[in-house]
Amino acid sequence: MATEILVNDGGAPARIMNLGNAGAAIEAGIFVDMNSSGKVVAAGTGFADAEEGSTGQTVALGVLLVDAVSGEPTSVVTGKGIVCNVQAGEALATVGTEVTINDAGKVEATADADNHRAVGITLAASFSGTDSGGTSTDFVKVLLV
Repeated sequence: MATEILVNDGGAPARIMNLGNAGAAIEAGIFVDMNSSGKVVAAGTGFADAEEGSTGQTVALGVLLVDAVSGEPTSVVTGKGIVCNVQAGEALATVGTEVTINDAGKVEATADADNHRAVGITLAASFSGTDSGGTSTDFVKVLLV
């Protein structure tokens, strides 16, 4: 991964944990959750979280620190008040934007915080980075909330 994911935990109660094996190959900087089989997967709306419903309030365990190989252990940054560079599903130009998770585990601006759970607040405009496959990808620096 050419882009560093963990920017600064600032002494916050951040933990890097192995929360289980990956259910598929997942890129670093993606928000992850656990599916009903106990596998770590990209967070999104493709499975039934207790807090996910018609409102789209997807929850996440944290941000994948390094690329995960299917069936292998994961390294997930969890906690609040942590600054991370995360993958963005779209370019985000405004600092202070509340972001939520799209169906691929990437962040996007939320226009309706009542119906979409904010997972972070942007601290800078998005920038172009390179994912592990060498593909140009949008990243954004966020404070996890």
